[in-house]
Formats: sequence, C-alpha cells, structure tokens
Amino acid sequence: MAALAVNKTGPEGGRGPGGRGPAGAAVLECGVCEDVFSLQGDKVPRLLLCGHTVCHDCLTRLPLHGRAVRCPFDRQVTELVGDSGVWGLKKNFALLELLERLQNGPAGQYGTAEEGIGLSGESIIRCDEDEAHVASVYCTVCATHLCADCSQLTHSTKTLAKHRRVPLADKPHEKTMCSQHQVHAIEFVCLEEGCQASPLMCCVCKEYGKHQGHKHSVLEPEANQIRASILDMAHCIRTFTEEISDYSRKLLGIVQHIEGGEQIVEDGVGMAHTEHVPGTAENARSCVRAYFSDLHETLCRQEEMALSVVDAHVREKLIWLRQQQEDMTILLSQVSTACLHCEKTLQQDDCRVVLAKQEITRLLETLQKQQQQFTELADHVQLDASIPVTFTKDNRVHIGPKMEIRVVTLGLDGAGKTTILFKLKQDEFMQPIPTIGFNVETVEYKNLKFTIWDVGGKHKLRPLWKHYYLNTQAVVFVVDSSHRDRVSEAYSELAKLLTEKELRDALLLIFANKQDVAGALPVEEITELLSLHKLCCGRSWYIQGCDARSGTGLYEGLDWLSRQLVAAGVLDVA
Repeated sequence: MAALAVNKTGPEGGRGPGGRGPAGAAVLECGVCEDVFSLQGDKVPRLLLCGHTVCHDCLTRLPLHGRAVRCPFDRQVTELVGDSGVWGLKKNFALLELLERLQNGPAGQYGTAEEGIGLSGESIIRCDEDEAHVASVYCTVCATHLCADCSQLTHSTKTLAKHRRVPLADKPHEKTMCSQHQVHAIEFVCLEEGCQASPLMCCVCKEYGKHQGHKHSVLEPEANQIRASILDMAHCIRTFTEEISDYSRKLLGIVQHIEGGEQIVEDGVGMAHTEHVPGTAENARSCVRAYFSDLHETLCRQEEMALSVVDAHVREKLIWLRQQQEDMTILLSQVSTACLHCEKTLQQDDCRVVLAKQEITRLLETLQKQQQQFTELADHVQLDASIPVTFTKDNRVHIGPKMEIRVVTLGLDGAGKTTILFKLKQDEFMQPIPTIGFNVETVEYKNLKFTIWDVGGKHKLRPLWKHYYLNTQAVVFVVDSSHRDRVSEAYSELAKLLTEKELRDALLLIFANKQDVAGALPVEEITELLSLHKLCCGRSWYIQGCDARSGTGLYEGLDWLSRQLVAAGVLDVA
C-alpha cells in the first residue's frame, strides 16, 4: 500500500532521540505526517483514487482544487463526491483489518521487536534485561520493567523472590520531584487564595519556602478529589451525550416521518416486499389538493347556478320585451288604420262626413285610451339594456337594482330598537313607545333593500322572537349603554339567541345605543361585559356605538352589514 510506512526498529535500526517512537518500536504510519494509523478518529486511513493511503487528518489539510484533492505523492486528482468532502473517501479496510488483528491477536509471554507494533501511537515498554523482549510486569522494589522470563530469572534467589511484582497496568505512579528542591518529592497542594506560585510543593516549600504558612492539603487526597469530580463530570457528559443522541434520533425520526420513504412489509403468505409510506408532508399536500379540488368543484357549481340565474333573467326579459314589441306593432297598426280612416273621411262630401261622426268619435275615444295606457306604461317601465348583478359572500348572484335583505332587530325593552328603525326609515326622531308585537319597515341603502322586523323586547314577548328567525340574514341586537345593571340581562338573552340553529349563519350587528347619555358605558367595556370575543367565536359580528336620536353611528352599522352581505367590489353595481 502506497504512502504506508512500515518502520522496523531494533537494536540496529532503532530511532534516534528525534524519532516519533522509542528505539525498538515498530509502527504502521501515515507517509505524510508519520503518525500512527488508528482504527477510528482523525488517523483513520483513507484511500485515494491513485491507490495511496493517507490519514484523514492529512486529507483535511490538503488544498482543494475545485471539488478535488491532489495526492501528495504522485499529484493525481481524486474527485470528492457530494457535500461530505474527504468523509466520502473510502477507508482502507485491508489496513484496518491488519491493524485490528495485530491489536487483538494473542500475545506470548514476550514478543519480538517485529511483533510489537504500536497500534494506537502508544510506545511499547521493553524489558530492562533484554530489549528484544516486551515487558509485562514491574518490580516495585527494583523499579524495573521485566518480561515474565527475565522476572523469574532475576528474582530466582530467596531474597529477591520476595520483591513485589505487579502487572504493568497496576504500576504505581512515580513520585514527581519538586522543581525547587529536586531531592524532595511533591507531597502537598497549596490552598491559599491569592497565591501566585505553583500549587505543588514539597515539605521544604511548605515549611520554609514560598508556601510557608499557607493553607494546604496532602497531594494524594486532593488528586483523588479532583479525579472524583472529573468522574462526576464525565458521568454528566455521558448523560448529556445520551440526551443529545436521543434527541438527534427523535429529530431523524421526525424528518423521516415528514419525508416518508420505503418500508419492508410482509404479505399474507409471508413474502416480504417494499412499499411506499407517505410522509406527513405528502399527506398535507394531498389535503391541500383535495380541499382546492372541492373548492374548484363548488365554484364550478356556483358558477353554473349563477349563469342559469342570469340566463333565466335574460330569457324572461327578452320574452317581455318581444311581447311589448308585438303589442306596440298592433297598437301602431290600429293607430295607422284610424289615421287612414280619418283622412278618407276628410275627403268625402259633407253628408258622408256627418254620417261618420259617431264612428270617428268612437275611434278618437279608443285612441285616447290607448295613448293613456301607453303613457302609463312608459312612466312605469324604464327601457334599460343593463343587467345589474350583485354577488353575495356565498357567491350567489342577485339581479336587479336592489338586493333584498331580511333583518331582525332584537334587544331588551327600552333599548331603542323602534327609535333606530324609524330614524333609518324616515330620518326623524320618534318618542319611545313600548312595542306590542312587532313593526316592519323597508330601508333602502345603496343597492340594498333591508326589510327590518322590529320585535318587542318585554320579558313576556321574548319567547315569540323565535317565530321571526326563519330566513333571517342578519340580526341587529340593541343594548342600552346607559343602564349598566341591565347588561348582564342583555348578555343572557344574547347567549340564548346565538344558540338558535336558524340563526347559525346570520350576521350579528350590535348597536351600543344611547352613547350620548352621561355615564354611558363605552363600546370597549360593553364588549368585555358581553364577552363578545368568546360568545361570538366563529361568527361574523360587529359592535357599533350609536345615538338613535341624532342617528350617529347607525349608517356605519349598515355599512358593515353591506360589506359582509355583498362580495367585495360589487357593492355599488347599478
């Protein structure tokens, strides 16, 4: 494998002091950085297109040429696929398998220099008696590293056999000597606040040096305490890592649930096959398509119905006009005949003229009657080719100069319902008189004709309100702003009113009347007291302050009703 250095070091070929490993070490290393390859991490070996192997870390340091890198050995180009960069390059699995076998292979009592390959960059400890052997134990008395054979050989006497020998993994740490007093080991840690010197100290530093009189503790317990805190932190980090991993898995699951994908399922006979599982995004798109498909179908039906209404109106109007044409033709013929008869009579002698008097008189009377009928017809019929069209919010079409709207006016007694009705109808103030039964008037506003039913609000008349709900398109509810104590009663009646099925689609206009009275409740407070935002949720409603005496605010309410009833842009069609 190119760019893979196998360095064999031994007694003859050991590395000098400047090498990356101790003398006698044998390593598989990257040909660029000369660091040892590892099974994972930044030193994992990756293959270039030319066949050379370079560690991942060195590949990330190579300059990019567009979306490619050049081999540091033969300058051949390797394209980087996708957005993963060097992560997308294949690992050298043959080398990884070799490294894994060398790492996990059985070791004898001692190994040769060629067998001792440092797989993770760690130096191999050689036997102090024979450097060709790999040490496996440490003598705590002799302070030497020994292989099993040399340990047995050098400690064969009764005295030396008593030496304590431990595995290398259990080798005790060597004591660190004080940098100020090299003959003394570091035994204490300074705990004095504000001390600028190194916290490590020997007994001389503690008693006579820079740390004289400072708070201190023994080195080993302090180190153990720090190790315990590190272990706690490591546990917290592991827990945090698990939480992040769990959250990442959830995110991945959510992404997959949104995007959908292929899923392996078994049929009734146990045969496995893949099927497409739609994600929530696809379901949402399907829902939108279905909604607008239904909307298109509904609009098409409404368009056909509207066109049929227009066609019927045009057909009826043309039939009437053609009938009028025929009638005018007959009338014109009769008038022409009478004129000819009169002209002929004028040319006859006196005797014949006198004899024709009665007939001429009858013809003149007939002509006068026909002329009077024609004049009345011309006065009542406007010859206009225009077809006034108005659209309601539910896309229904109305043809005619005025669109009729049925409105019911309700509220407590004394709220000013009748006063509002006659102010709109006659533009005059009417003294309050309790309504017994109902009043009905027609109010024309713009191209709308409101048929307003004013129903009495006394307690004994309220059960009769329901008889006026049929085909009602709007409800006007009048509240007396000057009587705070009756607002709760008005709320109760309004709540009952809004539960009626026949008024489910009706508009609701609330007139807060008597705003001119001193101490009257403002519109905002009435809105809160009636809980309109909660009570009228899902319904078209509006509250308008008004004064029935002067008419202030009344037409603003009618404007709102007009905008709600008629589609935008066609309110003023004439």
